[in-house]
Amino acid sequence: MNTKQVKESSKDLLKELSFCVFDLETTGGNHDSDKIIEIGLVKISNLKIVEKKDYMINPEIKIPDFIQKLTSIRPKHLSGAPKIEEIIDDILEFMGDSILVAHNTSFDIPFFNSVLKRLGKPPLKNKNICTNLMTKYLIPNLMNSNLRYMCRIFNIPHKKAHRALDDAHATAKLFIKYLQIFIQKKITKINHLYYPKNKYELDRIHFRKNDKKRWKDVFKYIDDIETPFLVTLKGKNGTILFSLPCDNSAMGIELIKANIESLPWEIATFRLFGHFFETLIHFHPLFNMLDKTTASKIMTLLKKNHLGTAIDSKAQLPDFIVIAHIVPEQFLIYPTNSLTIKSGLIFRYPAHKKKFTQYIKSKSSKMRRQKTPLLIQKNTCDEFIIKLLGQYYNKPKKHLNVLSFQQEYVKNSEEQFTQGLENFLSQSKNTYNYPAKHI
Repeated sequence: MNTKQVKESSKDLLKELSFCVFDLETTGGNHDSDKIIEIGLVKISNLKIVEKKDYMINPEIKIPDFIQKLTSIRPKHLSGAPKIEEIIDDILEFMGDSILVAHNTSFDIPFFNSVLKRLGKPPLKNKNICTNLMTKYLIPNLMNSNLRYMCRIFNIPHKKAHRALDDAHATAKLFIKYLQIFIQKKITKINHLYYPKNKYELDRIHFRKNDKKRWKDVFKYIDDIETPFLVTLKGKNGTILFSLPCDNSAMGIELIKANIESLPWEIATFRLFGHFFETLIHFHPLFNMLDKTTASKIMTLLKKNHLGTAIDSKAQLPDFIVIAHIVPEQFLIYPTNSLTIKSGLIFRYPAHKKKFTQYIKSKSSKMRRQKTPLLIQKNTCDEFIIKLLGQYYNKPKKHLNVLSFQQEYVKNSEEQFTQGLENFLSQSKNTYNYPAKHI
């Protein structure tokens, strides 16, 4: 079966399914006392929106002021609306036996079932999918998965947040985008829709060499990548045969392709990052697993591509480095005395301003207690990373996409630091259109 046939079979698999996207607006979250005031429903068939319905519902109780403010639904809008028992059969008929979809099924499904129970009807038996949970599986390290933000980063029109039909329609659009991604990723099983973790993440892709017809696409994927990435080739028993952090340089691409053609690899993994420096953090533990000859060739290439004028090993290095994350509006901060995958903090600003400052203070305190200086061992990944840090700190004009600073600067000039941070964050947005564009 060739690639086109696989995609067609994936498409046919999903085209046969019927989905009903729905959203509730309620007077609150209490299943016993709160009521539905609006329900929006959108039917998806053949991967397209085919029908929509919107019901305004008289709750017969007072609508709290904060709900009126949130939804813009006033008592006057519901004065002539039907009661839930008058339209529940129409709603259930519209849902039918479709797979139910919502952006927060953990709220919508139980609340709707509580209404059915109150009306003496059996609970929903439909299978259901949560686009909020699906989002977290598909886009790792996402700090914010609310519907409004997801619509913004996927370019989905969404004018009236917290109105049932508008939210249901936006959720349907988002869900269809996910279905299209599943087709691109060659989905083969329906249950992968419900649990796509470690299978369809948008920032990475895996090729297996025994799937000969598919892995031939690998060169096309490499040529299409526009953001820094890390490639890893694994042989039998997970042995690391080759790995390279790449910023799309011609020499890097050439070396990757040469190793793909010559090495006896079994799995090839490509992962996208927002900044080249982050690829180094993830490359670091892999470097020590490479054979010496391969490691030496990689270091030679990295130094040639990324180290300009040599930095004196005694030159002052920054205590912290801030870079853009691949997810829009997210950033990463690393303490340079501990450059590991787990030592960094992903944050949004100013939403995480307090968390960000607490992180700096906590790490600074540990740095002051640490007496052992950074050691530079020649011809290692550590040497390369430290020299690159020296470039970032001592030649900042050439690296506007990096903010590096000393812990004393934050403590002594907090107001000036905050202003400098805000200027950097506003000017250093990731231009790669992730996750709308993904691997």
